[in-house]
Amino acid sequence: MDTANGKGGPVRELQTMLRTIACVYWEIPYLVPDGIFGESTLEAVMTFQRLFSLPVTGTVDRQTWDSIFQEFCIVLRKLSPPRSTCLFPYSQECIHPGQETPMLIPIQGMFCALSRFLEGIEHSPTNGILDVKTESNLRMLQRCGGLPETGELDALTWDLLSRLYETFVSCSPHCEIRDP
Repeated sequence: MDTANGKGGPVRELQTMLRTIACVYWEIPYLVPDGIFGESTLEAVMTFQRLFSLPVTGTVDRQTWDSIFQEFCIVLRKLSPPRSTCLFPYSQECIHPGQETPMLIPIQGMFCALSRFLEGIEHSPTNGILDVKTESNLRMLQRCGGLPETGELDALTWDLLSRLYETFVSCSPHCEIRDP
């Protein structure tokens, strides 16, 4: 890549990869991909070269490009959210009090985590049984969410539980948020 006249698609791709890498390696300047190989891009390339023990030339030769691309792929895997899983199958109408199923174990774990944040949610055993404490937690959610208080785990109650868990427990900062 000619750094003197570097413009357009390849430079924008380079900037995008360096910007992504900068989410993990904060020493690398956080670029705005504009397709122009300017001072900020030069600084980012040279910082990358220094960090990854490449000759610090500021030129994006084949070795530098391949190293940037390789690290970009690694960082993408690090930054990608983990695979989600369906804990409550919508093919099942509901789980009734007293019913035992292994899928209640992670759901009861969600209640345990939420009990740290929400008054009225009790820490309950993770035993896979829709027991009295789990039923009480479900009724509390249903009451607060304006749902019928059945104490059963149905799709609407699951949706409410899932949203509360995401809000209070699993929310995480994005790559752009950095400590000074």
